[in-house]
Amino acid sequence: MSTELIELLTSDLTDVTRERLMALEHAAFESDPEEFPRVESPPVHRFSDGIYSREVFIPAGTFAIGKIHRKSQMTVVLGDITVASTVEGLRRVTGCEIFTTDPGVKRAVYAHADTWWTTFHPNPTNTRDIAQLERELIAPTFAELDAAP
Repeated sequence: MSTELIELLTSDLTDVTRERLMALEHAAFESDPEEFPRVESPPVHRFSDGIYSREVFIPAGTFAIGKIHRKSQMTVVLGDITVASTVEGLRRVTGCEIFTTDPGVKRAVYAHADTWWTTFHPNPTNTRDIAQLERELIAPTFAELDAAP
């Protein structure tokens, strides 16, 4: 594992900034896959009238970084996971917790036990086009998020 990634993973994340999370994401993606194995965990997409949910299974021992959310959403977490967030700071979620996620959130997480993370988004057009939903719900960068009207 790269020295930069080890330093970021073991550093004090109580002061979670956009820059620190982006540096952590960059270091993770640039690290050697042999030293920092990738875990495939494709999301499960569900739809009901006016609602889209996205569920991700995060296996115990996995580090992951989420996307930048454009809009508020409901989140349900079931498991045991430490969360470093640009909006909420650092906290550990255990058992089952339901909370609102604010726009502009990006998170890095470490799963202490198998964890299921589900977000619920408004879907007023009832589209099932995942690419379209991601364009509406996810900002590729903080610069694009900040530039949005």
